[in-house]
Amino acid sequence: MSGGMDMPEKRLRMGVIGLGFMGALHARLWHELPQTELVAVADIDPGTGEPLAEQLGCAFHRDTNELLARTDIDAVSIVTPDRLHVAPTVAAAAAGKHVLLEKPMAHDAAAAAEIAAAVELHGVRLMVAHVLRFDPRYVQLRSAADPEKLGEPIHLRAKRNTVRSLAQRLGANSSILYYLGVHDIDMMQWVARSPVTRVYAQKVQKLSSGNEDALYAVLNFANGAIGTLDYSWAWPDGMANGYYAQFEVVGTKAASLLDVRDQGLYTITMDGMTGGDTHLWPEINGEITGILKDELMHFASAILTGRPFVQDYSEAQDAISVIDAIFTSVGQGALVDVQRR
Repeated sequence: MSGGMDMPEKRLRMGVIGLGFMGALHARLWHELPQTELVAVADIDPGTGEPLAEQLGCAFHRDTNELLARTDIDAVSIVTPDRLHVAPTVAAAAAGKHVLLEKPMAHDAAAAAEIAAAVELHGVRLMVAHVLRFDPRYVQLRSAADPEKLGEPIHLRAKRNTVRSLAQRLGANSSILYYLGVHDIDMMQWVARSPVTRVYAQKVQKLSSGNEDALYAVLNFANGAIGTLDYSWAWPDGMANGYYAQFEVVGTKAASLLDVRDQGLYTITMDGMTGGDTHLWPEINGEITGILKDELMHFASAILTGRPFVQDYSEAQDAISVIDAIFTSVGQGALVDVQRR
């Protein structure tokens, strides 16, 4: 002990699988957080993984199984594309590693069930990274929607729109529902304190990005409330901040509304105006801060202390069942019941 500062007695030894944009952020945060140690990273592309490993002072593996075989790793972040979540998560569970799995939990309900069965079989802990559970604005909205304050929920609305270059970058590797929609589907059920039971949805596809340009859905909740989802990644790339999100809930006693387009920071040049990041993962004084950092700190603390996560993975799994129903509704052009396993 030196300098009068309390240091953690034990550090959680971490690995990261998948080093795209979000995976690189996970790796850097595990390197920076005082209660964790970044031991190794893995990616199929050594051109991406080796420079990052050298920068962060950790080992690099091209083979995920080599990373999982290490005895000096306690837990892993899995940050692979949506459709590639099952194999590394099942392998991590079999290797006895706890898992922080980037949202969405999986690309369909059957895959999510396979992941759940693996972590239950091997007795490891799983947290799905639904970062809005750590956003003070959404958490406070959920508190404001407590039945004592809100009364009975009447209707909810979520809007999450972003720019077309994101859809073009992801192509057919994802869907607007998985990349954007899972945030609000999870949030709607959490805020309404009720599961979605039926859905009706339609999509538009004109920009040839490999997935939907826009999708609208109407949701029925078990408690009688109705909800709407408004998703688009067809906006021109000039949109300030690159995204536009709103959330509202109206009840018999009160209502709450979030508008998170404006982060309060803009840079204006002769070419136009851009916005900054003040809450997701901004770099402040040389370190990443914001709600992603809070999420990773929570995972590490819960693993080290044995405390529960703020969200059980079963809730993340349930959101995938709702997404499956929305896809079915789009395909059938009909109202569809949510099928839960």
